[in-house]
Amino acid sequence: MKWDKIDNEIEYDWYELRCQLSRDNHLKVSLYGLKNQKNIYYLDFGKVLFCRAIDEGWNLNPYEEKFESDEKQPHIPDGVSWEVTNSNLKNQIKNHYPQPIHHFQILGINFGLDVISENFPIVIQERL
Repeated sequence: MKWDKIDNEIEYDWYELRCQLSRDNHLKVSLYGLKNQKNIYYLDFGKVLFCRAIDEGWNLNPYEEKFESDEKQPHIPDGVSWEVTNSNLKNQIKNHYPQPIHHFQILGINFGLDVISENFPIVIQERL
């Protein structure tokens, strides 16, 4: 597994996550900064194929292989959202879904998210 950072415009902070998933699977994730409360971002994924909460920390996702070295795993100071390439989850879904898909993981201070989507999220910063 390999992580590619997708949130270059999101300022470093510890973020609390809140999610809104509509009946037609449109996912919006709100990121609320805890150190700097002016840091408020929204990730709009549009329609997603799959979404689930994971426990805090990347290495607590039981569906993915463990690394030989923790140095390769991202940490909160490295970023909040990542595209995961060659994950078990993505490979399982690709076997049954013909379109190109992306596997994202978002790490918040309260929980994390696994998201499978056809599109990259739109990052929106709230201006106070």
